[in-house]
Amino acid sequence: MDEALEFCRRMLGAGELAEEAAAAARGRVDGRGDRAQLLQEAARACRERADRAEPQAAIVTRASEGLAGAVAAEIAAAVSVLPERQREALILRERLRLSHGQIARVLELEPAAVALVLARARLRLRAERRGSEALDKGLCTDRDRALRLIACRQDSEPLTAEDDDWLFEHLGTCEECSRAHAAMLEASACYRAVR
Repeated sequence: MDEALEFCRRMLGAGELAEEAAAAARGRVDGRGDRAQLLQEAARACRERADRAEPQAAIVTRASEGLAGAVAAEIAAAVSVLPERQREALILRERLRLSHGQIARVLELEPAAVALVLARARLRLRAERRGSEALDKGLCTDRDRALRLIACRQDSEPLTAEDDDWLFEHLGTCEECSRAHAAMLEASACYRAVR
């Protein structure tokens, strides 16, 4: 699989613009870089071309009829309104299966920030898909910690025993974060199901 092209198609749509961005990324790395460097250049190339992308073309969808096509179009529309960093992180994790550390490197983020970016992307994707309010705002004073840990656990990233115990206890007592946990799982499953 050409991961640079896959990434660019998910960001810009399936047309020539994505192919141009992927070629630019490959040219910048010129066989000298690793996977993360190539994807980092692909992200840069997509950002440089974002103003030329078609509206609603943030994710590749199959032009098929029926239920599968309708679901793909629904997911594409929901993902297209996510902020750029959230879309990028979602693609890198859910489609290309990068670790949080690799995503941090590709997007030039602090490693600790990746889990929260992914959590918010998943919550917003679910809200957009359902046409409801996002579950990423609330009254829980430990919300950011819970969202980061939920994202790490969901993505099989390492947690300390203390964090794991805290999260288990917190989810048992905080209905708001429990709903966010379920919403994040739903969003990931829906996004990964669409080819």
